[in-house]
Amino acid sequence: MYSRLDDGLIDHRKVFVAGDLIGTNGPAIAIGFYAIGLMWTNKHLTDGFIPLSVVKRFRHVVRPLKVAQALAEATLWDSVDGGFQVHDFHQLNPTAADVKRKREDDRLRKEAARKANGRAHGIR
Repeated sequence: MYSRLDDGLIDHRKVFVAGDLIGTNGPAIAIGFYAIGLMWTNKHLTDGFIPLSVVKRFRHVVRPLKVAQALAEATLWDSVDGGFQVHDFHQLNPTAADVKRKREDDRLRKEAARKANGRAHGIR
């Protein structure tokens, strides 16, 4: 699964707002942490939701909750009950249902191709 990042993120105002809240190297930390969260949500098909317990285990920074809160204050993430939601997640990322549907369609297509290929070679 791939995660999509808008190339406008590198100089987006929200990254610098979060960066100012984080401190030294803040914009780079904000982008990195945002990307980590986005990749986690896509890997686990959570439609952009990151549970608080997961954020606490992100060992990529010293104080993950502080960074997460800075992303929320800058509205890169939204604070929601039980964790954080990647803001506007579905503008650039497919829904979990779409991913699951595509995976099933791909599985069926490959299965049909294997069967057809076997018949073409006289294998049953």
